[in-house]
Amino acid sequence: MSKIDLKSISGLPITYQDEQLYFKDFTFKEKVSVTINDIRSQLLNQDLNCPEIFYDVYKWVDLNSTFKSKNVRINIYCLRANIAGIEYVKTKAMRCKKYPKILEILYGSGTILMQIYKSPKDNRVFKSAVKRGQKIIIPSGYDFSIINTRQNTPLIFAEYTSVNAISRIVLDDDSGMAYYVIRKNAKQEIVRNSNYKIVNEPEKIDPTKLSAKYGITPKTPITRQILRKYEKFDWLFKENSVTI
Repeated sequence: MSKIDLKSISGLPITYQDEQLYFKDFTFKEKVSVTINDIRSQLLNQDLNCPEIFYDVYKWVDLNSTFKSKNVRINIYCLRANIAGIEYVKTKAMRCKKYPKILEILYGSGTILMQIYKSPKDNRVFKSAVKRGQKIIIPSGYDFSIINTRQNTPLIFAEYTSVNAISRIVLDDDSGMAYYVIRKNAKQEIVRNSNYKIVNEPEKIDPTKLSAKYGITPKTPITRQILRKYEKFDWLFKENSVTI
């Protein structure tokens, strides 16, 4: 695969080639590869043996603590181009209980699912198509998963949070999110997770409208917006500050 330059979209000197991110000057603390065994409990078909790796996470991306000094943590996720049985490759369901986060699609396209499930009578599920350059806000308390619905290109996205935010893997006991995104008859479909006996139908949401509500400029990388207009992001460092 040819080298992909991500600098113009991310504001960071990063390239992607041969399923690896390469950083110029910038550093990261660790790289974690999420394998099929790691994500098995959240798959539609838990008997699969491939693909071996679903995605890689580069944690605490920074330059001489520039972003850490502003209380911002950056992680970058690289989802492989593949399919697991009939299900598209995805991230494990994650949740940050107290703080919101921003996701920025750096390359590729796919689908994001968000949900908040308190009971069969009190739940909401959101589904959105996402593409390169889009910024998505995840409110605190919401579970989310990103799915790479393209089988020939990776899906790369950056995650921006407060350094105080604690993101956890969730829903292992429920086999993941309330819905799975699958490929059937060469088309994309969404099917309900049978562990959720009663759950509302997914609502469509425009991520652009929510991000605009909280002062995010659509065409400027989040890194540049944070460095230039830091005061606009005060909500990112406050608990329970975002509502849909």
